[in-house]
Amino acid sequence: MAWALIAAAPAAFAATADAAAAAPAGAASSGYQGPMHRPLRENQPPAVPQPTEPEVFSGYVGAPAFTVTPRKQHLALYPCSQCHKVLPLNTTPRKLVNAPHQAALQHGKGRFWCLDCHQGNDRDMLRTVGGAKVDFDQSYMVCGQCHSARQRDWTFGAHGKRVAGWQGEREIYACTHCHDPHNPVLQPRAASKPPPLRAGLEPMKRVPEPHLLPWQRTLPGTQNGTAAARP
Repeated sequence: MAWALIAAAPAAFAATADAAAAAPAGAASSGYQGPMHRPLRENQPPAVPQPTEPEVFSGYVGAPAFTVTPRKQHLALYPCSQCHKVLPLNTTPRKLVNAPHQAALQHGKGRFWCLDCHQGNDRDMLRTVGGAKVDFDQSYMVCGQCHSARQRDWTFGAHGKRVAGWQGEREIYACTHCHDPHNPVLQPRAASKPPPLRAGLEPMKRVPEPHLLPWQRTLPGTQNGTAAARP
């Protein structure tokens, strides 16, 4: 009997060592007796999912119809092919010598370069991250890939500017009408001067009103947040 116990001791010791090695950190000292984690290769889905078609962005549900003001006619260096048609395609990010463009973009903090937005084989077109061609007048499709929240606001009218008035067909300016795509941060601008007065009118005189605390605005003797005029 004693010899049988001695013979079984190495196997029992090896099993205990394997269990201790597989236990989480601190399990041996805390008396952990819970289930051990399975290896990552065993954590597979129960079944292969059904194949699906990739989703293609087609706009926002409920967005009002709009047209975008053309932009290409205002670009001084467009069409780009007038110079690039005689230049070989070089996809390596580098310093641009004798070029009207800056290689150091003030946009994205070095995350992308010229040919991430410009189509290399057709310089008169922009491109998406998937390589699809985009017309310069539809540059908002390129901007919206990273700035999706701003693109949604722009589509519904909360961001950007509208041409003419609020009546009739909705025509809006593209992103690049206000933002330089190579340096999109808007620089501080001086406020516009107030419009002139119409003939026969005089400037309104400023009448200071007493400052009321929130709990004083509903007290008797006050009207619309200001003290009532005394007789």
